[in-house]
Order: sequence, then C-alpha cells, then structure tokens
Amino acid sequence: MDNVYNPTPYIRKALQDAPKKVDPPTNGALRYNGLDTSKIRAMGLNECCYPPSPKVIKAMQDNLSSVNLYPDAQCPRLSDIISERTGVDNNCIVWGNGSEELLKGAIDLSLSPGQGLVLPVPTFWGYKSMVAAFEADVSEIENLPDGHVDTDGILNAIHKNTKIVFLITPNNPSGRLVDEVGLKKVIHGVPEDVLLCVDEAYYDFGIHAGGPDVLKILKTRKGPWITVFTFSKAYAMAGMRIGYALCSDENLAQALQKTTCVFNVPLLAQYAGEAALLDTDYLDFILTQIAAGRNQIFEGLRGLGLDPFPSVTNFVSTPISGNGREMVKLMLEKGIQINAWADAGYENLIRITVGTEEDNSACLAALKEALA
Repeated sequence: MDNVYNPTPYIRKALQDAPKKVDPPTNGALRYNGLDTSKIRAMGLNECCYPPSPKVIKAMQDNLSSVNLYPDAQCPRLSDIISERTGVDNNCIVWGNGSEELLKGAIDLSLSPGQGLVLPVPTFWGYKSMVAAFEADVSEIENLPDGHVDTDGILNAIHKNTKIVFLITPNNPSGRLVDEVGLKKVIHGVPEDVLLCVDEAYYDFGIHAGGPDVLKILKTRKGPWITVFTFSKAYAMAGMRIGYALCSDENLAQALQKTTCVFNVPLLAQYAGEAALLDTDYLDFILTQIAAGRNQIFEGLRGLGLDPFPSVTNFVSTPISGNGREMVKLMLEKGIQINAWADAGYENLIRITVGTEEDNSACLAALKEALA
C-alpha cells in the first residue's frame, strides 16, 4: 500500500506533475515588474506590430454599451462568412477562446488517459502543459535539422493505441511550412480511425508566401480531421481571444463544441472578428508589410554571420553561438524583447518577431552589439 503523504489529493497527479504554466512576458507583465515598456520594442511574443484594422476598432467602439449582454454561443454571423469562403458547412465550424482552447478540446474529445498522441517538436510551448494534463502516451517527433516537420517520423510513430495526430503548419518556432507533398503524405497516411488535427495559427502568412491550401487536401481525406485558426496573428487581435476550427463532419464538431464553455468568445471579439474578416484590404496590408519586415530581419541576421531559418511567418529564428535565454536578457537590457526556444537541446536558438522597419533595424543593431 502506498502511504506516501499527498498534500493535495484532490488534484489529479498528472496535473501536479505537469510543467507549470508559463507567465509570458506580456506588455502588462513587464510593466507590473517595473519596466518602462514605452522604451521596449516588443518582438518576442509573435504579436502583430500593427494595430487591428480601423474598422475593427470602430466595431468594438460601436458596441461597447452591449457588454452587459451575453455573446452568441457559437458566432453565427462569423460562421456564415467562414462557410461561404471555405465551403465548410456552418454545423462543422466551432468557435473558441483563441485557438488554444480548440486544440485542447481536440485532445479532450479524442483521448483517454494512457492513449497515444503524436506531436512534432519543437512547437508552440502551450502544447507541453496541455499534453501532460491529459496523461497521454506522447510520441514527440523531432523536427528535421532544417526546421521542417518530419512527416515520415510522424507516420512511423502511429501505433494501434494512437487516437490523435497533430500537424503544425507553418510551425512555431521554426517558421517552416509543410509542402504539398508532405501534407498529402500525412493527411492520407494517418489511419481513418485516428483524428488528425492541423494547427494553422499562421495560415494567412503561409498562403501569402505561396504555401499549399491545407483545407483543400484535408477535404480529400476519408478519416476525421480538424483544422484550427486564430485571429491573433495576421488580424492583429491577440488580445481579443478568438479562434475557430473547421471539422470534417457535424458529429466531430458537436464533440469539439462540448469541450468548450458556453459563452467562450467575448462579445466585442465577435464584432471585431466580423469586421476583420470583411476588411480584406487591411489584411493584405499586414501580410505585405510583415513579408517585407521578415526579409529585412532574415537578411540582417545573415549579415551578422548567422544562419536563420527561412521563415514564412511573422517571426524569424536563428541559432547563435551562445545561450538563447542569456541573449534574451541582454537584448531586454538594450530595450528589445525577443524570445528563446523553450525545448531542451535547442538552448542556442532565439526567435525574433517581425516589427516595423524601425523596430527591425533597432533589433539588428542591438543584436550585433550583444553578439560581440
């Protein structure tokens, strides 16, 4: 009999053992810790360096007096727009409090403790705590040395107890996307009784860079699938917490919706989301500006003698000769907030979010000093 004292028997052991939730260095957190954020260029959290569309701001301002009311449970006006653009039925669209709630829901609906999950790594740090909390039998598949997802490795990791497979494209923190050949290999290679979940948080950037249409290929899959999107990146709405998932069928969508809270998408986020989707000119502006800024950083890093990953997103990662976390501290002292890769074995990699032309120039100048 196990007589080891447990001071918190009411908390599941998996949650006790899971890694602590990271408190990201947001603008508010930095201010709370005594830093003057007016003198810091925020280039660490993959936020958009531009504000949202003026039409988005107006939509929120026009509806401020409505926040005493509950929001719509599943954003029907937004679903109409997405359905028209994608050809996916409204009943197969699920809305979430950002994309993370929907990714967590995909695990929740498919996985029982001890069952198998396949995840390419390194990737978005939030997966670590999500996966640990579900007591999953996790197969972590290391990305290839060039930052691409190892599609063969993903398929080879699937076993008889696997219930869900994740594919992230474009991937964070490498910025690489899965090409059409790799997509077809995974989409048709994952067994029909296994759920395939694609994380497309950086979808708009990938398409703008000439990447393949994931949804078009997903529609040819016989087995179940979910693909997840967010308004946090290309629509410059990270603070509004709104995302959505497209599902292969209505039963799967209903299961995913059951994992979410009833009023999970704030009212103002819904009005903002509708305005953002309809302002395609502003989306084009952001994508064009980010592409130019991304190239500025990429070429600037190469000019410093570094070998950055060719990214298609709103960030660029590169190995450096020293420790990434130490570089983050040095750069913050110089007024530039960047980030380091979180996974063990990648301690020499940093990630820089694309900023304005002035931000990018300041970052490269500070990095040159820090490297010296």
